[in-house]
This record gives sequence, structure tokens and C-alpha cells, in this order.
Amino acid sequence: MKTEITHTSDVERTFEIRATFEDMARDIDKAIRAQRMRTTMKGFRPGKVPLPLVKKIYGKALSYGVAEDLVQRTFHDEVVHGDPYDILGQPTISELEFDYEAQGDLRAVVTFGVRPTFELEDVSGVTLYRLKHQVTGRDIQKEIDALRANQADLIPDDGPSTAESYVVVDLERMEEGELVEGTRQADVPFLLSDENLMPQLKETLTGVSAGDETVVSFPGPDGEERTYAITVKEIKRREIPELTDELAAEITDSKAETINALVDEVRQQLEEGWNKRSQELLEGDVIDALCERHPFQIPGAVVEMYLDSYVEELKKRGKDEKLPDGFDVEGYRASRRDEAELQARWMFIRDRIIDSGGIEVTDEDLEKHYEDLAESTDFSVDVLKQYYESMPQMLDRTRERILTEKALAWIMDKITVIDADVDAYQKAAADKADKADKAQSTTNKAQSTETDA
Repeated sequence: MKTEITHTSDVERTFEIRATFEDMARDIDKAIRAQRMRTTMKGFRPGKVPLPLVKKIYGKALSYGVAEDLVQRTFHDEVVHGDPYDILGQPTISELEFDYEAQGDLRAVVTFGVRPTFELEDVSGVTLYRLKHQVTGRDIQKEIDALRANQADLIPDDGPSTAESYVVVDLERMEEGELVEGTRQADVPFLLSDENLMPQLKETLTGVSAGDETVVSFPGPDGEERTYAITVKEIKRREIPELTDELAAEITDSKAETINALVDEVRQQLEEGWNKRSQELLEGDVIDALCERHPFQIPGAVVEMYLDSYVEELKKRGKDEKLPDGFDVEGYRASRRDEAELQARWMFIRDRIIDSGGIEVTDEDLEKHYEDLAESTDFSVDVLKQYYESMPQMLDRTRERILTEKALAWIMDKITVIDADVDAYQKAAADKADKADKAQSTTNKAQSTETDA
């Protein structure tokens, strides 16, 4: 038997195996004899079917099983344990040539990915913007108004509806002026003051009364214009309660028992929300900047691994943990390939940062995690610590999250971060997107020129 490893790219290898039929003959014969002991056939006692007959029926399938087992075993012995390859993703048998009936030789190729090798680029010249928002009295009032609105009573109203009304309708698709059978949706509610409501619906449903019929058109999920027939079923107006100490206690489960305490509570929640959003945006920008500066090759097996995880995640959200009938899995995978490549690239960069910075998770890091968690739960630090230690997978995920946080902090110490308000941050983001579009356009033109040439 002969084997050979070929470097097909910086991150891809092939392992070729060549074996004669004699190399596999003993294992094939052993597999056929084992099959004979399991085979039952009319006219023969169990395990006594003639060996030539078993070979004729099962020989080909069993021999291919022996061949695949030989390939996997040899790959494991010579590559996984025999050479210093950091294998990533799932190795695949990309080629298998074997003719059992002609007692031919075996040739097989296993394709596998390896960890890319690269050095971290200097990021001292990188400048990023961090979103900073000062919570104002207007922000607090808007949030409190929303909390009051959630406690509103809905009172039947004959109409006509106003911009604040709650409207219940029946919807039915129309095509070429005709109703589409089977598309009726009954008792669909719309709150006309909802900022996320499509403007076409808001305009159509403002000024209507119960029993009115009308038509509205707006873009569907696929971007194409859709038309619906509307029958207005109910109009309701909201009676929003006055803000009192009692209401403050009710909507916060007594956490804030006065209006002033509610204001403080809302301010704190808004500030925490903005700070969290700011940190997430900055971390995303850091990751994007690092990925742009490290254009190394990504093993295809790793990208496929991430795509597999996206599909599995989608299955778990579906009914009976299955994808809908007719779901375009390949189309879905293609739509998320760029995301998978970005996630894989960041994984390699993160690992390189951890290695370069000598970053590790300390007992103090875990203790702080337990303390922070204890503040937001009813459990003590000791109870949380015991729970995590009894759940190794959860503890490992926590360690990985802490490593990521420390890796990002390590990089952020080396770049320039400028605080910017919402307007300045949005302008910087728009400028960045425009620059990226121009760069992509230049790349496309260059590729087009090369193709024409």
C-alpha cells in the first residue's frame, strides 16, 4: 500500500491511498464470512448459506465497505496521528476508485482542511468610532409613554379611525382584480400609531369605520408589490392610564414605587441598553476591520461546518425540528456563505490573538462572571459556581466567551477609538459603506477587464 500527501493550497491537503486487491483480500473474506453468519435464506439453515452465494449477493457492497474502512483507518493512523497537521472541519473521501468484480486495485483521495498560518497585521493605524448617546429627558418620557400605552384599555369605537386607533381587519390577497382563494386572514390587528407599521397600511386604515371595505398595496417579503382586499371589522380607541405612583409600581412589579423611582429605573435601563448596543457595534466593527486586514485562505471544510450549524439551528426553530417541505437548503446555504466565511476568519484571528497575547481564563475571571450573574439572579456565587462546574459544556462555553472578550480588549488597546454621537456615527458608517462599494466596483471592473483580455 502506498500513500501520499499533496498540498493543494495553503489550507487544503489531499491524502492519496493506493492499495492492491491483495491488501484487502483478507478483510473482504472476513466480512463475507461474518455476513454469512447473519444471513437467513429459505432452504438453508441460519448461517449455513453457501459462501459463494453470499459473496455473489453481498460481496460488492461489503468490499466497498472494507475499502472505505481501510481509507479511514489509514488516514487516521498516518495523518491524524502520524503528521503534525492541525486538521479542521470534516475530512471527506473526494475520490474512490475500486472494481471488486475485476479484483482491481484501490485508489482513494481524502480531502481535508488545515489551520491557516499567518501573522497578525499592525492595527495601530486603525481608527474606529464608538457610538455614545446621552440619555435625555425626551428619551425617558418616550419610554414611559410606551409603558403607559402597554397598560391601555381598548374601548370599542364606531370610528372613523384616527392615527392612534387600534383596527381589526380581514385581509385577502388579490391578483388582477380578483380575490385569491385560500388567502383570507381573519381578525388581523393593527395599531396605527406603531412606528413599524407600513405607511401604505397606516394611510389606508386611517379614517375608516367598522364595515368599510377598501384595497391596499404594499411590497411583500420578496419585494414584489402585493394587493389586498380589506374588510374593517372593529375600531378601538386606547384609554391610556394617567401616570401615578400606583401605575409605576404596577408596571415594574413594585421595583419602582414612585414616579421619580420609575424615571430613575427607566434612565438606568436606557443607559444600559445604549451601552450594550455601543459595545456590540464596536466589537462588530473591530471584527470587520481585522478580517479586512487578514485576507488569508479559509479551509472550505470549516466554512461548510458553519453552514451546517446554520441549517441545524434553523431546523431547531421549525415545527418538529424539521425544515418546511420544499425548503431550498442549497439556496439558504449560498445566502449565508459570506457570513460563514467571515465567522471562520474571525475564529482564526481570535485564536491567533489569544496565542500572541498569551491570553487565558483565570480563576478571577470566572469568579467575576459568577458575581455579575449573581447580581441579576436570586442565586448565590457559590451555588452558581457549583452549577457551572457540574455542567462542563456550559463552563467551556463561558470560558470561550471570556477568551473572546479578552481578545477583543487586547486588540482595542492597540487601535484608536473615537466616541461619536448618533449622527456622527451614522455618517462614519455611511462613509465606510460608500468606500467599500467603490472598492468593490473597482475590483469588479478589474476582473471584467481581465476576462475581456
